Amino acid sequence: MENKIFKFSKRFGWGGGFLFIVLILVIFRVPIMEKIGGVLVYQDELKPSDAIVVLTGSRTGDRIEEAVRVFNEGMGKVIIFSGYSYYPGMDSNIGMKNYAIQLGVQEEKIITEKSDEENSTWGEAISNLKQLERLQAKSFILVTSNFHTRRSHWVYERAIQKLQLDITFRVQPSPDPETPFPDWWEARTGQKNVFNEYIKFLYYFISY
Repeated sequence: MENKIFKFSKRFGWGGGFLFIVLILVIFRVPIMEKIGGVLVYQDELKPSDAIVVLTGSRTGDRIEEAVRVFNEGMGKVIIFSGYSYYPGMDSNIGMKNYAIQLGVQEEKIITEKSDEENSTWGEAISNLKQLERLQAKSFILVTSNFHTRRSHWVYERAIQKLQLDITFRVQPSPDPETPFPDWWEARTGQKNVFNEYIKFLYYFISY
């Protein structure tokens, strides 16, 4: 393909070569875009674990709904949330807990606390892992939105190493209506989330 593009460019000029490349991108737009989004998705085969950890950040409740579904299948003994203040007197972990209860989870099966770590995926990972350590959990399932799974897996692996914990985890993506897969680019929110996720992944790779 590269030789053909080079010959085409040499014959018709670089402007023609550029137009040829654009044409190729237009023709193969769908598989290219699906691949760009698909790289961000990570998923494990689930096995019964000590806990199910749900990450904050979704406005639609999809993460909690997926966690409850997995919980009802007997994949976890408890559900864990960490949270942050998003308005004076309002903490995200309390809102998540209340929604899980609305979905039928018994309150005693929910463990939650407001995090005193930085408001980021890394800070939330440290907070959640400390909760798991206090529970003496040896395994957990991590639930987050599909486009957020690859980075979350990367972050939790490093956070576990940092805290020197003997614990294993598996990742379960939740469908996010704001970032529909595989055609995520057809929603403006999907474009924004995927673009931001790549930027954040680069930042995390450099920082952590």
